[in-house]
Amino acid sequence: MFDRINHRVYALPTVLFLLLSILFVSTGIYIQKDEQSARASKAQSVAEQVKISLEVFSTERVKAIYNLMQNWPTFEPNPVDWFNTQSLSLMGMQRGYSSLAYIDKTGTIQWVATPEAGTKTRIDNSLIGEPMAALGLAIPTLSESLDSAILYSPSTQHHHILLGRAISPQEPEHGYIVAGFDVQTILGVMLGELVGPQFNFKLQAGNSTLFASGEMVDDGTLVSLPPFKFIDRDITLSMQSQFSPFNPGMLIIVIGLLMSALVSYVFHKQLKGAVHLSVSQQRYLTASEASLDALLIYQPSQNDYTLVEANSYSEYLFRGAVDVMKKMSLAEQSRFLGIPEEFEKAANVAKNGAPYEGYVAIKSDKIVPEWIKIQVVNAGNNIALTIRDVTERFKAQKDLEDSEERYRRLVDGMHRHFVYTKTAEHSFIYVSAGVEKILGYKPEQFCAHEMRYVQQVPDETFEIREAIARGQKPAAYLVHYQGQCGKSYVVEFSDTPILNEKGDLTAVEGIARDVTKELALHEEVHFQANHDQLTGLLNRYAFNAQLRDILKETRAENKTAELAGESTSSVLRNIRDTHSQNQRRSVMCFIDMDRFKLVNDSCGHPAGDKLLKEVSTVFRQYVNGDDLLARIGGDEFCIIFRDQGLDSVLKRLDKLLLAISNYRFVYDDKLFFVGASIGVIEINAQTQSAETLIKAADNACYKAKHLGRNRYFVYRDGDAQLAIDDSENKVLQALHKALQNDGFELYSQAIMPLTVPSEVSTHYPQHYEILLRLNASESGLISPGLFIPLAERHGLMNKVDLWVVDNTLKTLEANPAHLDNVGKVAINLSGITLGDEIALQKIVQRMQGTTVPAEKVCFEITETTAVTNLAAAKHFISTLRDIGCSFALDDFGAGMSSFTYLKNLDVDYVKIDGSFVRNIVHDPIDHATVTAINNIAHSMGKQTVAEFVVDNATAQVLQKLNVDFGQGFALDKPKPLAHRVQWRVKLASV
Repeated sequence: MFDRINHRVYALPTVLFLLLSILFVSTGIYIQKDEQSARASKAQSVAEQVKISLEVFSTERVKAIYNLMQNWPTFEPNPVDWFNTQSLSLMGMQRGYSSLAYIDKTGTIQWVATPEAGTKTRIDNSLIGEPMAALGLAIPTLSESLDSAILYSPSTQHHHILLGRAISPQEPEHGYIVAGFDVQTILGVMLGELVGPQFNFKLQAGNSTLFASGEMVDDGTLVSLPPFKFIDRDITLSMQSQFSPFNPGMLIIVIGLLMSALVSYVFHKQLKGAVHLSVSQQRYLTASEASLDALLIYQPSQNDYTLVEANSYSEYLFRGAVDVMKKMSLAEQSRFLGIPEEFEKAANVAKNGAPYEGYVAIKSDKIVPEWIKIQVVNAGNNIALTIRDVTERFKAQKDLEDSEERYRRLVDGMHRHFVYTKTAEHSFIYVSAGVEKILGYKPEQFCAHEMRYVQQVPDETFEIREAIARGQKPAAYLVHYQGQCGKSYVVEFSDTPILNEKGDLTAVEGIARDVTKELALHEEVHFQANHDQLTGLLNRYAFNAQLRDILKETRAENKTAELAGESTSSVLRNIRDTHSQNQRRSVMCFIDMDRFKLVNDSCGHPAGDKLLKEVSTVFRQYVNGDDLLARIGGDEFCIIFRDQGLDSVLKRLDKLLLAISNYRFVYDDKLFFVGASIGVIEINAQTQSAETLIKAADNACYKAKHLGRNRYFVYRDGDAQLAIDDSENKVLQALHKALQNDGFELYSQAIMPLTVPSEVSTHYPQHYEILLRLNASESGLISPGLFIPLAERHGLMNKVDLWVVDNTLKTLEANPAHLDNVGKVAINLSGITLGDEIALQKIVQRMQGTTVPAEKVCFEITETTAVTNLAAAKHFISTLRDIGCSFALDDFGAGMSSFTYLKNLDVDYVKIDGSFVRNIVHDPIDHATVTAINNIAHSMGKQTVAEFVVDNATAQVLQKLNVDFGQGFALDKPKPLAHRVQWRVKLASV
């Protein structure tokens, strides 16, 4: 029985939905077809009007040409003057001619008459003296009819119709007349007046499209007229009314389906509600028992009412006296509770049916609250009372009055903020006392003379006020003021429109704050984000942005030069060749310092930093204000010599290389000779992209190194095979072999806790980072600094990352005793892997199939790769965090240095870039930077790791700053992972 009822609950609404849907869909389809018919009829009518107008225009012009020939004088001493006068008169009376040409009996062009300046024409005075063939016509001498041709002019980029005939076939000595018409101009004017923007159309003469507007779709509304004459040429016209953005048929279908679904859903709910009424009653009883209001039901009893139902909360509210109250009438209960007047009000509800609601102060000890809210409603023949404890609300009113006074004191004491009220005309009528602390003006003085103190208003002031007038809250905006002390301040306003019940603006309220310091700090941060902190040069990101701008400018200017050089005449071809020779060119130089690693390895990173600063000073001497100089990597620089040819740049590079070769670097009584290998490439209109350009220059730089260092190598289009030198090929081959034959070797370096006492740290779970070395049989281990850039350049880095993940887990799986003592194992992932969905799935599958707990694995991603593809990074992190892995943000501070990105990335650790850590003992700016990064990371609940801890003094400073972990040679040197695992196993066995 219940199954049949339940079947009807779903079947009947489904049938109703199908019937209503069929009705609405049918109606929508009918309306759509009717709309298509109306559009086709409208297009047909307008097309006929266009045809008539074009035929009338054509007939008048052809007739005028015949009249000009018929009126040709038999004896005229100067036919050119006569022709010029008549043709100018004709073009003045009838618009549409682009030119009229007179050709003598020998077929030589004698005169060309054109309308006012600015008219596009296929025939001009430059053709005087040329033969008739220069016009593209061959007019027969004895023909009575007009000869015509359609020609396209590259110079005007328009189609032109030329009409010509012998003036008198019987008297050929009079010569010929040729009339030219600019088709695009004529059709553009006439169709613009007749058709308007609501139609798409196309006019064709043969295979040539003379004029078109919009894109036509063959949906049954396209109208095509039979060919008709236009200036002695057969043309066809196709026209279509544009689609209306409002599609009533589809709207009816969508709304009808929604309404059908809604009606069916309501019907279903009603049926379901009827079936489950008993369940609902039980739920109602449960809800009433869980209610925080006392619910009482009374039934009539003679002239009074008797309590029949009361929920459990009533026992608490009436201090357990519900059973006693059930023996009393409602009038007796009112007197028992000390509120006899409420009985009359409850009785009135039963008589007139109008609900009653009131607040009552309680003085009796029979009721727990001090204030109650009583609601009385009819419940059939019964009445229902709801009693709520509102003691806290009435207490809150008193607290509100007290808080208003506290609010006024708070507003007047706000630091660097003030609240304000403006009229609908944006005149200040109230500001709090905070304005005096910011600008020095008293509130009443500021309200009276605010406009005197304004130095600059936002450019979008008009739009802001329009938005406020519409009742919309605008975005915060900045106003510059001059303070009483003469100093400039920037105040940010956040306006809120105040509307009356009619929706009219009555006032504007808001809060303002002093953002002078924030803006100054933002400018400083912007500078730091675009400049290398060590050398002060542009960094990689700023350089890439400016390089893309240079490429856009080069392509735009060269394209303009090419268009200016297009012509069919030999003179203009020479001009075009001159343009092509003067196309805008620039030269980019990719510089890699020679023997820089020797300085770093011999004297440490402080010496390397000092070398980079001094070398950047040398580079600055060989660039001017128009050139770009940037540091794009550790010891890599880029220079763009703007608007200079390759020959002049090479002369400057010769001087630069000479200066570098003469430069001597001295550090701790050690003398070093350095050099610079330079890859040179020209930037022109054929340059494909910034990435291609940098890659080619980088390859040329490697070639310069291979040829002997401290020299330049010019990359040319045919040098693709020279991009990778022999040594690079060997490393690349070793990389491929290692991927096939497990030729890598895993190393590791400890990450030591800094906030744990030394006697406890020995028992602290071991944290370490996985490092990678390439094992080449001939030359031993290859540094990651050599093979990782090659792997990234050749798209192999994701395979390398997967190898490291797989083999790290294999090592840990094979050594469970070591795994018990491990806290975290950090594995680096490249930017390529971060955006590779397939690599992500492989890592997830490997982690799910391993015996290594996921919480012991921490993946490290660099700040720059995460920011470059923020969406992919967030997806990658969330997927692996869901299975238990943790994440660290590596090299933080060296790239974007944006704490906004840190807030948006769900990482557990922040690794402070070593460029800030290694000089922290001596450089106060680095000390402040590390302090700020550490404090903000801690405030976000993230732990910090300091890289490049080079000595014990650095470690002690980091401990004082409460940095959580440290990593560097002073704490632990890299060692093979196999040795670390064996050492831990032996230690455990001892």
